[in-house]
Amino acid sequence: MKVAVLSFVVLLRILVGFQPHSGQDDYQGPKGSPSPHKYGGDYEAQRHWMEITYHLPISEWYWHSLEYWGLDYPPLTAYVSWACGFVAHNVGSLHDRTILDSDSDDDTNINDTDTSDNNNVCQLDADIECIQPTSKKEQIEQKRGGLKAIKNLVALHSSRFGYEDALGKMYMRFTVLLLDIFIYMSAVLAIANILSGEKISTTVQEQSSSLPNNIVSTSDQRYLWLLLTALTQPALLLIDHGHFQYNTTSLGLALWSFYFMTQSSFIGPVIGSVLFSLALNFKQMELYHAPAVFAYLLGRCFCNKNNTEQQISSIAKFCALGVSVILTFAVLWLPFAIYPRESLATTKFHLDGIMQVLKRLFPLQRGLFEGKVANIWFALSVRPLSIRSRVAADVLPLAALLLTLVMILPACLMLYRFGQQSFKYTSKKNLECLLYGSASTSLAFFLASFQVHEKGILIPLAPLSLLVLDSPGFVIWFSTVATWSLWPLLVIDRLCEAYVCCLIIFLCINAMASVQLSGEVNFLKSNLVSFVAMLSLVVMMCLHLAEWRVLPPAHLPDLFPVLWSLLGCGLFCMSYVVTTWTTMTKTNAAKLNSHPKQGWRKFFFLSYFGIVATSGEAFSSSAHQTMHHGVFFCSSLNARKESDYLIPTSDHLERARVLLSWEEQSKKDSKPVLNLSAINSDRLPLADGFDNDAAATTSTENHNTTRCSWEDGGVWRETEQALVAVGILVDTNSDDKPKKLTREVIIDKVPQLLRLPTDQIVESANFFLNSTDEKATFEVLLQLDPSLLTYTISQLDYGITYLSNMMFRGDRTAAIQMIQSQCVLSPSTGLQLLKVGVDGGIEETRISGLLSSAGQSSGRAIKGVVGDMSKDIREWKRVKGGKHSLG
Repeated sequence: MKVAVLSFVVLLRILVGFQPHSGQDDYQGPKGSPSPHKYGGDYEAQRHWMEITYHLPISEWYWHSLEYWGLDYPPLTAYVSWACGFVAHNVGSLHDRTILDSDSDDDTNINDTDTSDNNNVCQLDADIECIQPTSKKEQIEQKRGGLKAIKNLVALHSSRFGYEDALGKMYMRFTVLLLDIFIYMSAVLAIANILSGEKISTTVQEQSSSLPNNIVSTSDQRYLWLLLTALTQPALLLIDHGHFQYNTTSLGLALWSFYFMTQSSFIGPVIGSVLFSLALNFKQMELYHAPAVFAYLLGRCFCNKNNTEQQISSIAKFCALGVSVILTFAVLWLPFAIYPRESLATTKFHLDGIMQVLKRLFPLQRGLFEGKVANIWFALSVRPLSIRSRVAADVLPLAALLLTLVMILPACLMLYRFGQQSFKYTSKKNLECLLYGSASTSLAFFLASFQVHEKGILIPLAPLSLLVLDSPGFVIWFSTVATWSLWPLLVIDRLCEAYVCCLIIFLCINAMASVQLSGEVNFLKSNLVSFVAMLSLVVMMCLHLAEWRVLPPAHLPDLFPVLWSLLGCGLFCMSYVVTTWTTMTKTNAAKLNSHPKQGWRKFFFLSYFGIVATSGEAFSSSAHQTMHHGVFFCSSLNARKESDYLIPTSDHLERARVLLSWEEQSKKDSKPVLNLSAINSDRLPLADGFDNDAAATTSTENHNTTRCSWEDGGVWRETEQALVAVGILVDTNSDDKPKKLTREVIIDKVPQLLRLPTDQIVESANFFLNSTDEKATFEVLLQLDPSLLTYTISQLDYGITYLSNMMFRGDRTAAIQMIQSQCVLSPSTGLQLLKVGVDGGIEETRISGLLSSAGQSSGRAIKGVVGDMSKDIREWKRVKGGKHSLG
C-alpha cells in the first residue's frame, strides 16, 4: 500500500510538471509586461545559475551579470546548480551523431545557401549578450532536439532569453523531482514512522485513544493518512513542480535534521545540526526555523541536572554542536574566500568574496516585502495606514527585527525549557514539540520579518503538514489557506487549473481518510472559533467568485490581490496564535516558572493566556482539555517551595511498580506464542503482531522513563498541579480538605499515579467531569475509588458503551443516568456498576484482539501448509519426469 501511495504522489508531481512554469514564453501575468533586461521568472533563474556555475570559476558566481538573474541563494544551492549543469552538459554531449551524419549532404546544401540570416541577431542592451541561432543548420539541429538540447540548456550566454526546449524543460523538472524524492519524501517517510508508529490494538476501543477527535484507525491507516497529507500538499506541488523551485530540498534537509535532533542519543543532535546547516546553506529562508532549532538544542545541552559531571557533559555537548555547525559552514564558504576575483586577489585569503555572498543573500535595498505578501507589513502599508511613507526607510528593518524577536520569543523560551527535560519524553513527543515550535517561529518570521515574499508560507507548512494526526482540523485548514494565499502568483504562472485540481485532490483525500477513520467528515470542532475558521473558507470562496465575475474599479486595479493579502494576513496571524498556544500546551509550559518572585512574568503569561486561549481552543482535541491546559498553566505560576511537594517514600515507589490489573493482563497477552505457519524455520517465531525489537525498545524506554522521570516525584508534581487545577484534588493549603481528595490520601490508595503520564490522568479526570452536568456524582465516585483515574479515556468511554449495550440497548444516556441514580441512593453500588462496565469492556477488547491474532496466525499456518504441499507435488512431478501426469 505504501508503494501505491508513493507512486501516486510521484505521478501527481509529474502531472503538475506538464503545466506552465514561471515566466514561460516571458509571460508576466495579465497586467505585466516583459523586461528588456530579463526573461522569464524563477525557472529561468535556476537554469541561468546552472549555466554560470558550470562555465565560470567559483570566484565569479556571485559577481557575474547580476542584472540578469544574478545568483542570490546560499553556497549549497550554487554547488547543486553546478552539479545539475555538469550532468546536463556531459549528458548533452552524447547527442545522436548518427542522425547528424546521415544528413551531412543536407547540411552541405544548407551551408551553400544564402546566409543572410546570420545577421539576424537580437540587439538589446550592449552590456547583455543575446545570441540566437544564426544559421539554418543550427536551427534545424535545434529542432531535432535530442540530448544536445540538454547541453544547449546550460550553454554560456547563448541559452539566455528564452531557451525553452521541451527536453530541456523535462530535464529541469526531473532534477526537482529527483531531489524531492530522495530528500523530502524520504524525510517524510522517516518522520511518519515515528509519529504514527506507536503500537495500538486492532480493536475500535484501543485505537480511539491514540487519535484526536475520537478518530478510530489502525497504525497503518494513520501512517498512510499522514503520508498522503504531507506529500500531496497543494502549495508545495504548485510552487516546486509548477512554478519551479527547489523548496523541497531545503525543507527535506530541515525535516531530516528534526528527525535526528529528537533522537535519545546525543549523536542525533550532532547529525541534525549538520543537516540543518546544510538546509540553511541551501536556502536562507530556513532562518525561519533556526530560532526554534537553536532553543531546543540549547535546552538539550543544558538539561536540568546539577551534578558537576553533568555540567561538564553539557559544555561538551554545546561544543560538539558548535564545532559541527562551524565545520559545515567552513567547508561550504571557504572556497569563496580562497578563490577571490582576480581584481581583488591581494592575498591567499580574501573576505570580499564572502561579503559579496552575504550581500546577495540579504539584499536590504529591495525593501520591506516583495509583491503583495500576506504579512503584517503589507497590511500596514495599505492606505490609509501607509507605514512606508510615515516611517523612515532605515528604521523599518530595525522595526521588523524587533517585532520578529518579540513574536518568536514565546516558542523559543518554551522549547528551551522543554529541551532541558527532553530526556524524560519519547522521540515522538520531542518531535511533535519541535515541529509545532518551528511552525510558530516560521510564521512569526513570515508575518513580521524583513524582505518576505509569498512563497515563504511553505516554511511553516512543511512541519505542520506532518502533524495531521495530532491536529487534523488545523492542518487541513491551514494547508487550504496557504494554498489559497498563493493564488495571485499562480494566476501569473497560468496554474489556475492545476490549483483547482490539486486543492480538490488534497481535500478529497483528507475527507475520505476522515470518513474511513472516524465515520464522518470532522475537520473542525463545533465551537465559536471553529465557526470563524469555517467562515474564513466561505469568504475565500466568495473572493474567488467575486474576482471571476466582478471587474475592479479603474482607480483600484489591484483590489483583489490586496484583499487576498489582507485576509491572508489575518488568517496567518490566527495560525501563529494557534501554533504558539499548542507549543505551550505540548511542552508543558508551566515549567517556565523557575523564578516565582518575578510578578511581571505571571502577569505576562496570564495576559497571554487570556488572548490565545479562545483561539487555541479552536483546533484542540476537545474544548475542556484546552481550557484545562490554560488553567493548569496559569495556576502553576504560583510556584511552591521544593519542600511543599510530595517526596515519594520507598514504600510508595515499591507499590507504584506493581502493575494494575489491566496492565498485568495486557502484559500476559503480549507474551510470545508459537507461530505454526513457519514450520521450516530454525526457531519457532513469535505470533503475528508481536515485534521482538519493538518490545525490547519499549522495555528499555519504560525502564529509562521509570528511572529518570517519576521516582523523584517529577511526574507526580505535574499531575498534582493538574488535578488541583481541574478540581479533583485539593491543594495542601486549602480549607476544603474534608470534602475532597488530598495528595496523601490518593497516593496512599493508588500509588501507581506516581508513574502514569499526566496527560492520561487528566484526560480520565476530564472524562468524569464532562460526562454529565452533575459533576458531583462522578466526583463522589473518584473519592470512593481514585483508581478510576488509572484507566485510559478509551477504556472509560468504551466501558459506558459496553454497559449501555448490555443493559440499555445501546442507550448511553440511560446508562449514565442509571449510574447517577445509583450514586444518589448508594454510591458504592454506582461505583460497582461503573466498574462492571469498564472491566467488561476491557475484557471484551482483550478477547477480540486475541481472536483476531489467532485468526491471522491460523490463516498463515494454512497458507504455509498449502504452499509446502504444492512444493512437494511439484518436486515429485519433476523427479518422476511427468509434468502433467502422475505416472
